[in-house]
Amino acid sequence: MASIIDKFRAWNRRRIAHYRLGRAPRATPFGFVMNGADRVVSGEFEPLEIALLQTLLARSDRFINVGANTGFYCLLACKMGVPVVALEPVPQTATILLQNLVANGFERGTTVLPVAAGDVASAMRIYGVGTGASLLKGWANNPESLSQLISVVRLDDVVASPAVNEQLLVLMDVEGFEHFALLGATNLLNARPSPIWMIEIAPSGAGQAVSAQTQQTFDLMARHGYISRSVTPGLPLTAGPIAGVANYLFHVPSFEVSTSVS
Repeated sequence: MASIIDKFRAWNRRRIAHYRLGRAPRATPFGFVMNGADRVVSGEFEPLEIALLQTLLARSDRFINVGANTGFYCLLACKMGVPVVALEPVPQTATILLQNLVANGFERGTTVLPVAAGDVASAMRIYGVGTGASLLKGWANNPESLSQLISVVRLDDVVASPAVNEQLLVLMDVEGFEHFALLGATNLLNARPSPIWMIEIAPSGAGQAVSAQTQQTFDLMARHGYISRSVTPGLPLTAGPIAGVANYLFHVPSFEVSTSVS
């Protein structure tokens, strides 16, 4: 019975992915068009994160989006005139990301890499074809039958460290694989000026998979001199994951962050 359920899930998610590829871009409240999930296009998804990213993008010289999905935050950065490097390993999703860039005339000068980030360059299976796709087996209940081989790179091998006085902003959403992605970004973590990082960290995992390295991720960032804040009203400081909170901001103490974002 489980195999029948898995086959149905795989068929349905492939059907949805194929449908999404054919959708026309729609207008957003942010001055660009995109093909994406309804709540993303409407601006209803992650309003606090959007407001915070807009504030940080205004102070940034380069935007690195690790796990870019269909490119909402890439488009936001392009609209604000910030150069973008995007990593999106799912081929179908990377295609939509490229289509969204072209639909807005943002493709020139934007780097899109159809790869995942990890601690070592390799080939791995990614499970799922849309939001929630992960290198962790069982994440978001993505069936094993809905997987494909993709390339994994170290961020230090594909993202140049900041130049003198260049402020990098890194957004990482890699569905439970963030600790391994950061292990491949030692040069970026130690760079000066220090990049600003917003990282999705699911405290208890998703579906059948458990995030075993959540506290280790906070400890890793602390060892590199970063303080952490939960992306909730007031941006309170935290030393570890908080139940019900998915996104966290990491910056060095000398970088002043307005906590009035709401």
